[in-house]
Amino acid sequence: MKIDHIGYAVKNIDKAKKSMSELGFHFEDTVTDTARNVYIAFGDMDGYRVELVAPISTDSPVDLLLEKTGPTPYHICYKSDEIEADIERLQKNRFKVTIPLTPAVAFGGKRVVFLFSLSVGLIEIVEE
Repeated sequence: MKIDHIGYAVKNIDKAKKSMSELGFHFEDTVTDTARNVYIAFGDMDGYRVELVAPISTDSPVDLLLEKTGPTPYHICYKSDEIEADIERLQKNRFKVTIPLTPAVAFGGKRVVFLFSLSVGLIEIVEE
C-alpha cells in the first residue's frame, strides 16, 4: 500500500480551502458526497495530498469529531492494488472495519473502506 492523502475534518470547506491555498495547496472542485453526508475537496502541494472533509449537516460522520476537537487531521488514506487481501490482513491484526467497502463518489466510484486500530487510529483504503 502507498499513502494517498491525509484527511482533515473542517467545519467550512470554502474557508478551509482558502486557508490551505494560502499555504500553497491547489484544490480540485468540491465534491458533495450525499451517501456520507460530507463535502470533500482534494488539494495538492509538491506531491503531498490532503482531503478536506466538511459536514453537510449535524448527522455527518465528521460532525462529532469537530465538536470534540475542532478542525484536525483525522485519517491517513492508503492506495491498494489488492484491497480485499489488505482488509483481511489488517483485520487479522486487530483493525476493525468502521465503514465497509463501498464505492465513493470522491474517487469516481472506486471502493473505499475505513478501519480503526487502537494503536494508530482511523485509516482509509482506496482501491487503485
